[in-house]
Amino acid sequence: MRTPEDELATLSEEGLLRSLRLMESGQPIDANSDGRKVINFSSNDYLGLSRDEALVNAACEATRRHGAGSGASRLISGTLPPHHALEEKIAEWKGTQAALSFANGYATAIGVLGAFLTKGDVVILDKLCHASLIDGARQSGATLRVYPHNDLNKLEDLLGHYRERLPGSSRLIIVTESIFSMDGDRAPLPEIINLVEQHHALLLLDEAHAV
Repeated sequence: MRTPEDELATLSEEGLLRSLRLMESGQPIDANSDGRKVINFSSNDYLGLSRDEALVNAACEATRRHGAGSGASRLISGTLPPHHALEEKIAEWKGTQAALSFANGYATAIGVLGAFLTKGDVVILDKLCHASLIDGARQSGATLRVYPHNDLNKLEDLLGHYRERLPGSSRLIIVTESIFSMDGDRAPLPEIINLVEQHHALLLLDEAHAV
């Protein structure tokens, strides 16, 4: 029987064994790694906001006022004034009825898709969607189909196929990204929205790299 140690040894021999690299900070410029000054092109903190003095001071003040943790999940008793204020600001900014914040992008994908989808629904994803969206769709129990990247003809074929076969109570949802994290190109949103309306589907749009 193959042991975990055997697998780790094989990965190491093939140069595929990954390990955590200690960084002094997550800021994009002058992040220290092994005592060296480097430019961190892997950071999502594009604007260096994690070191913005006003934000750091606000975070410290919020911690002094509300503590270092919520003490419970959001649904039980962990929704604090900063959560409420943030979500009101986001909703106002985006022009929506409400907003809901999550701890990170992965939790967002899992939580939103899990809430929208169930067994009997169909979710159609662009091939280059982030892995978190694929995981969320799989865990939901819905039927998962993938279309080639930005291929509107294939997307239309899938929509037509499933719209004819789905009962009226089932959801048909397209999932795509407005700006793709894989290569930075854009989804043809006007055309996708037209298909959504034609086939009475729903659209879930990931704007993590667009907002």
